[in-house]
Amino acid sequence: MELKDYRIALHRAAETGQYLPKTQKIITACLEKLSCSLEFPWESAVAAYFDFGFDGTIALRADMDALPVSEKTGLEYCSDDKNTMHACGHDGHMAMLLDIAERLDCRDINPSQNVLLIFQPAEETTGGAKPILDTGIFEKYRVKAVFGMHLIPDLPKSQLFTRNGAMMAKSCEITVSITGASVHIAKYKEGADTLAAAAFYLTNIYRLTDELKEINYKLLRFGKARSGSVRNAVSAFSCLEGSLRCFDENDYDVLYGIALETARLTDQIYKTNTTVTVNEGYPPLINDGALVSRLSEILPLKQLPEPRMITDDFSWYLKKVPGAYIFLGTGTGIELHSDKFDYDISVLETGVAAYKKIIENL
Repeated sequence: MELKDYRIALHRAAETGQYLPKTQKIITACLEKLSCSLEFPWESAVAAYFDFGFDGTIALRADMDALPVSEKTGLEYCSDDKNTMHACGHDGHMAMLLDIAERLDCRDINPSQNVLLIFQPAEETTGGAKPILDTGIFEKYRVKAVFGMHLIPDLPKSQLFTRNGAMMAKSCEITVSITGASVHIAKYKEGADTLAAAAFYLTNIYRLTDELKEINYKLLRFGKARSGSVRNAVSAFSCLEGSLRCFDENDYDVLYGIALETARLTDQIYKTNTTVTVNEGYPPLINDGALVSRLSEILPLKQLPEPRMITDDFSWYLKKVPGAYIFLGTGTGIELHSDKFDYDISVLETGVAAYKKIIENL
């Protein structure tokens, strides 16, 4: 199969989450014909190991999952599931690794180390990177470095970008739950109004984080709010759901501390009971400086001037071994997760060429 054929087959088979039977079947059928050993380290995940007799191994990762988006691209090879679409380029990421696998098999690539190709589900949802790492697969294959690539529509077509150090944000979900006391609105002073408390919390947390000049790159914002049941009663419960993002664990501690202190102040004023919870989320994506320097010697690589607030669980791999993440521009300007997301196949050819140079020169 050719690169375009891989992309078409995978685009049609779009599936979400960590259970991706059609996608896994396509990938496995392509790889089982080649001179690699296969294993399935986690649900729907596929790992292909090419042993060339070296002491160490380079790992490349492609995410597999699609999004719950109804496709409106008009492509002849639209997703078979009208409610699911590869709207983030993961079909292209997988296609590039399958093409690399075929090149490794026919010795079109002259590797400097063994190669481990990881096809990972659940990047868009619960995160598949950490459970795959927890199986010990990097230790088993003596992985010394790991690399990944992502299509980015607002960057110039077929140009490669990375960043030394922090490139993508640490991200966790934050939930603020406020409990009060409901009374008829005519007697609102006798209750504990959580809607008013939530409004106070929201405006103050935004003001405090915006004024926090010592942290350059940060985000603590809320996108969802729930409160009350009827219009003429004080709301007894309100909930704010949002995201906390930054690029350093110390900065995270500062932002989380502000979230807790704002909750304390809210309760003091409104006689409510506020709890702040955060999930583990993803760590910040920190590229290895020495590897980025080496990549800049072998690839036409441009440096991003600033880190991006988007996240990727590839960051877990970088906590295990040194590595680097690369953005590959599509030049379309069509937003990630858009129902019209698409790109030219030649962009993937650039990605394959970059992976080939990495395998041959590191």
